[in-house]
Amino acid sequence: MVLVHGAGQGGRMWRRQLGALSDDFHVVAPDLPGFGGTPGPFSLTAAVERVAEIARRLRPVHLCGHSLGAIVVARAAAENPDLVARLILSGGPEIAPGKTSPRRLRIERRRPGLLVRALSDLPDRAGWIDVLDALQTSDLSRVLPRIAAPTLVLCGKRDRSGLPDARQTAAAIPGAHLSVVPHAGHLLPMTAPHAFNAIARAFLASDHRQTR
Repeated sequence: MVLVHGAGQGGRMWRRQLGALSDDFHVVAPDLPGFGGTPGPFSLTAAVERVAEIARRLRPVHLCGHSLGAIVVARAAAENPDLVARLILSGGPEIAPGKTSPRRLRIERRRPGLLVRALSDLPDRAGWIDVLDALQTSDLSRVLPRIAAPTLVLCGKRDRSGLPDARQTAAAIPGAHLSVVPHAGHLLPMTAPHAFNAIARAFLASDHRQTR
């Protein structure tokens, strides 16, 4: 099982999943390019290749990504269907941030380097701009219908910005299932780990024909 982080913390964001899910799966939580100790710069192409490289070694894998990581694993699953057994998309993902959230992306570009280092595992402001550049041009509208793996889309009910994208994502992926978690926000794997882990484990253990 490969867990792919969002735009804040790197692979360490999954610490509550690493212990809980490792009884049933061999769990890997890598840092994407530019995060933690992994050489950058960040780009979606480099991030997808990083995930695909791990999947090739462990094939087949269950892919799970949160927010930015959900964008990455959705692309990886669409481009490498033979490597992916099941797919979990958490916290959205935003289908086309550059079109639907241009103002937010402009505001985020003003984030000072000190705040970047305090709130993320990116080394500096330049790394943050690389992530924003990638989000600016990201568009999953043609990617999602190509996903063949049984897919679970997870979103917290309090994630007001992510929930519309989660619904559109689930509708766009053939046979995907949407699970909305009450009393949870965007950082679902971190703030509601027990609910996240239970739902993920049930999905991965279920008959995909029932899920789909």
